[in-house]
Amino acid sequence: MSTLSALSGIRVVDFSHVYQGPVGTQILADYGADVIKVERPDAGDWSRRWGPFVHGVSLPYAGLNRNKRAFAVNVKSPRGKEAIRALIATADVVVHNFRAGVMEKLGLGYTDLAAQHPRLIYASSGGWGDHGPSADRARGGHDLMARAEAGWFTQPDPAKPPFPAGISADYPAGLMLMQGILMALLARHRTGQGQRVTTDLLSVAFHAHSWEGPAAMNAARVTEVSGVSANESIVDKSFATQDGYIEISPVFSDNSVRDISVAIGLGDLSQQPRFATHALQKENGRELNGLLAARFRAKTTATWLAELEPKGVFCAKVNTIEEAAEDAQLNANGMVIEMEHGPAGTLRLPGTPVRLHGTPPVPRRCAPELGEHTVEILRELGYDDAALAALKSNGAIP
Repeated sequence: MSTLSALSGIRVVDFSHVYQGPVGTQILADYGADVIKVERPDAGDWSRRWGPFVHGVSLPYAGLNRNKRAFAVNVKSPRGKEAIRALIATADVVVHNFRAGVMEKLGLGYTDLAAQHPRLIYASSGGWGDHGPSADRARGGHDLMARAEAGWFTQPDPAKPPFPAGISADYPAGLMLMQGILMALLARHRTGQGQRVTTDLLSVAFHAHSWEGPAAMNAARVTEVSGVSANESIVDKSFATQDGYIEISPVFSDNSVRDISVAIGLGDLSQQPRFATHALQKENGRELNGLLAARFRAKTTATWLAELEPKGVFCAKVNTIEEAAEDAQLNANGMVIEMEHGPAGTLRLPGTPVRLHGTPPVPRRCAPELGEHTVEILRELGYDDAALAALKSNGAIP
């Protein structure tokens, strides 16, 4: 096992805030990149003010910013901008998720920086894309807006308005941005040249339809609807038990109704005339699922799991987040870690989902206080006491 982390020696200057940028840069930091989080001196990242809190420490912020160093600077002040430029000169990667035009107004856009630093990877993730109707007018973006326009709202009851389905688009957008950064670093290793990397909430949310999207996009050309996926659509995804809920995955079967109904002791319901075909199962789906639901309520979730798994029925306990944090497998995967945070004490946080076994992630430090490493970083850049005093007197740093 290497004593160096996978990304040791890579410096990331991270202007990103809230969710979609920080989730990706945190994984880079977990693997040893020196991620320097640039924040406003007066307030910092928006997520610092979004609770819940433990003794003033934002738990969302703590969950997205471990292993980073905090650099508080007023980038609108001349001396602050000078310090930022000095920092970027030492960087491999710059990351932001501002609206289009914000970094350009600061003189920190891709064109400005790439001309001075041709090896720089310049990565950004916004709401809508690089160009087009929404991007060109610098439209504000948000997770729910992206999910709405990418087809991620669902309407099971036509009498009620549609509501958002799936997870926040910020999470996969941040992961996609991280992957783009890593690919660009690999390309730079071969070519010596940096490049711009972009993604956006809308595109990532739409790409998440990669399984069912082709069917919807080619609906007029579909010639057959039966098959495993059609069978999966018949049976409800979860059922109430005596003490909670159980998830049922009717997969890898040409007759899921038969497999499930036999396994839970109802006999082969697919042999009954009203459930004999896929079309009839769909037509009489409410009655079919009602029979299954009544049977599932007869036993506890744990009992059903013990009975169904040996019979080849894929199933799982439906957990809350709190219950998932106690799950033995998640803990075995290292997905629940504990870190010490001065004001907040010991915090339990989600771990890193990617495991490099030769160069594993290391939880070195909890999420930093606002501006915690500002002076430390500036001294690394060569600022002496007089220069630091000048920055403070001009309001460039707190």
